[in-house]
Amino acid sequence: MMLAVVGSALCFLPFDACCETDCSVACQQAPVGTHEELIAEHVLGGLPVLADPAHQTISVRNAYVICYNTQARVPEWVAYHVIPDYLKAPERDGEYKKFHADPDILGEALDSDYDGWWSQRGYDRGHLAPYAIAGGDRDRDGGYAVYPFDDPANDLDDAKTVCEVNYMTNVAPQHWKLNRSGGLWWQLERKLQDEWVGSREMELWVIAGCVLGAGELEGIGDDSDILVPPMFFKIVVDELSPSKVLAFLFPHQRIKHGEIEDFLVSINVIEALCGFDFFAGLDDDIEEAIEDQDTWENWATF
Repeated sequence: MMLAVVGSALCFLPFDACCETDCSVACQQAPVGTHEELIAEHVLGGLPVLADPAHQTISVRNAYVICYNTQARVPEWVAYHVIPDYLKAPERDGEYKKFHADPDILGEALDSDYDGWWSQRGYDRGHLAPYAIAGGDRDRDGGYAVYPFDDPANDLDDAKTVCEVNYMTNVAPQHWKLNRSGGLWWQLERKLQDEWVGSREMELWVIAGCVLGAGELEGIGDDSDILVPPMFFKIVVDELSPSKVLAFLFPHQRIKHGEIEDFLVSINVIEALCGFDFFAGLDDDIEEAIEDQDTWENWATF
């Protein structure tokens, strides 16, 4: 199922058949929970208030909830919950290495739209919800998605989760010096996956997104209509202590400089730039306490 924005209202639409490859088998499996259950798992404080409902569509997936901008053709934000078990993603190869069209959103960027843009401008297909968090026994039946895809032990319900993370709606143009080894986005993903969740077994809520702004933006694709975000953000909340939060605001670097902690801000800053109201379902005093703090102060103790 999918949540679609019609005017200022949200409605539910059915899942359609998806990819034309082996992932199509997995994608047709039922979700691992209801919409309400998946939103409650992945989005702390309920769905953010939309800034531009005419061009924003919210979809609920097994591993994340996404707000996609159909005009900019990039995701505006992706919210996901990550626990140690979710890091048990299969090897990213074969069928699991392919990007796929999202069956529920019309006008999305296609895999082929990115062809040639790495050599021209250095842009990767950058995941907002990373592949590494797509694992886990999410339907709690004892099975996992495994590689290769045609392994008889492959749990198709959990393989669906992996295939959904490779939907093109979960992708934005990211320069390889931001997205790949050594880049700020890569460094933060390593910190989150390897240290906080992997080693320390923390359970975290994350909101990752694109800052699009009001000015003229660079575009890629045949019609230059896939907008290149000038900035990206990532909000990380400790499940055991929701008042302990980190909010990163990264310029879209083409030459890496600075350390990830140098780019910590308050959530209010990110909201002011993007127009969203995160954590809107929390009590006002709790929401303000989370959003107003200078999150750099939490870095040393996170």
